[in-house]
Amino acid sequence: MRGPLTPWPVPGGFLERLGRRPELIEDRSRGLALALAGRRWRGAEADLVAALVYAAGDPSLLDLVRLGGDPVGRARRALARGAPLLVDVRMVAAGIRRRAGRRLAVAVTAPGAGALARRCGTTRAAAGMRLRWDEFGAGGVVAIGNAPTALLALLDLAAARPPACVVATCPGLQLAAAAKSALAASGLSHLVVSGTRGGSGLAAAALNVLLGGVGEPEG
Repeated sequence: MRGPLTPWPVPGGFLERLGRRPELIEDRSRGLALALAGRRWRGAEADLVAALVYAAGDPSLLDLVRLGGDPVGRARRALARGAPLLVDVRMVAAGIRRRAGRRLAVAVTAPGAGALARRCGTTRAAAGMRLRWDEFGAGGVVAIGNAPTALLALLDLAAARPPACVVATCPGLQLAAAAKSALAASGLSHLVVSGTRGGSGLAAAALNVLLGGVGEPEG
């Protein structure tokens, strides 16, 4: 039989000595991230960069973030008008908190994406970006958190029908750095985590900041 439960926290344990109340941990961590971001950016842009640093727990991201074309202003104005959201993979969509009432599409789950990818010799994310673009990408806010090939497809599609803003945090050792550099040089409004690093969680964190400054759409 099991004996009596050990009191928790364990007296003298790491949790008792080093732990803090959850709200203090989050508040202090976010405050530190904002203080770091505030050395280079101001206002809503500082909030946006701080969210990336907080999500990754990595201040070195400050050296990798590139903002161009007023991404916060353009994204929030588009979202306030009811513009859709288009993301490359489900993990980005899963991290978005304020999605109720929003038109949201995931490229990789687009009907026919698998067949188109096989026919064209590309990835499901890139194929899905093509299939979803006219309805969700053009004029919308697009986030690429995982698939550099989806970003390359976006750059082709945006030449004719540009989005309002692009968040690109896709990681990778082959195409990611070049794809994100091409976005930064494209003239599109963007947030980029340059180089090979990134991830879906960073894309979701950025979208949550952009959505946090916009009232829920009607309907």
